[in-house]
Amino acid sequence: MTFEIGLQEFKLTDVLQFVLQTKKTGVVHVKSDKAAGEIYFADGLVVHALDDSSEGIDALFNMSSMTSGTASFEPNVRAPKKTIAEGAGKLVETVEKRRVEFQTIKMKLPPMTSVWAKTTKEPESAVALRRTDWQVLAMIDGKRNLAGVIAESKLGGFEAMKTIVWLKEQGLIFEPEQAARTMSRLAGYLNLFLASFGKNGLIWYKRWGVNTDDSARITRAISIDAETMEVQVVSELNARDIDYFIETFEAIVNTEGPKIYGKLLFRKKFQEFIAKLKEQE
Repeated sequence: MTFEIGLQEFKLTDVLQFVLQTKKTGVVHVKSDKAAGEIYFADGLVVHALDDSSEGIDALFNMSSMTSGTASFEPNVRAPKKTIAEGAGKLVETVEKRRVEFQTIKMKLPPMTSVWAKTTKEPESAVALRRTDWQVLAMIDGKRNLAGVIAESKLGGFEAMKTIVWLKEQGLIFEPEQAARTMSRLAGYLNLFLASFGKNGLIWYKRWGVNTDDSARITRAISIDAETMEVQVVSELNARDIDYFIETFEAIVNTEGPKIYGKLLFRKKFQEFIAKLKEQE
């Protein structure tokens, strides 16, 4: 019995289930444009798996996430070794659960060609980094892209991707190019705002900066020359910080502005500022 199916129409767990039910011995060759692997069966039981970066259960999990390519069965091929001993029913259930989890991780994962670096943030005491977390973190150096990090980590695609997403959510890694764009957005906003409102704008900014711990932290990342009104960025912030700044800063501006300029003049000046900001974007 031989067969070949497309992984666009069938999940790999469907293939496993079929071979398990027929109790065949052989190997399923899994191929796509980006990866390849093999799954060995003995009397219908999965006994060994390997792919480009790992073997055993990790390789099986990696291949289960593939949504393109083909899976073909070659009968009567013996496994070169045994790396999987889990029972048939439990194995398929676990692989399917991992496949669903992997789809969620892929939605959060940055582009594989993007290059990331470590932030200056220290892990909080409540955050316990595992050995694999340190292993991946050490490889994120501002030079390797994520595809390279995953391949060189030797952890298997699922574990490495899961770790990268976790490090990103903890704020321990960042994408320098994205950070540069984010900080450029903040500098552009402030330069234009101070050009529109002058010393009053600087007073509002300083007043905003002492409102909360978050505002104080954000102002430490920005340097403004009180004489020239020149804005310089001295450390990185993320997009959420910028959104928080604009929303809460404009709340102060819209409260204080009419007191200084009067309602009509302030509205006119602020609308002109917003129009210039849109042109700048």
